[in-house]
Amino acid sequence: MLPTEEQLAEIAKKEEYLSEKTKLVAQRKALLEELEFAENDMEEGLIQEKRDALATHIKALASRLRQIEEWETLA
Repeated sequence: MLPTEEQLAEIAKKEEYLSEKTKLVAQRKALLEELEFAENDMEEGLIQEKRDALATHIKALASRLRQIEEWETLA
């Protein structure tokens, strides 16, 4: 089965997704360092919320990349 036009468009964006994922992982790691220096629970909570949001986005990108790799094997 050949990939659809939409799937081919997603395959073309693979490098963009990889780059974005790498950037987000670096941001999440940087927030971990900020978390160590948080001065109070409120600041710690805000940083953790940002880290959680980034984790969710990273997981979505990873899932999309796995799907793209699967489509690439069909192409």
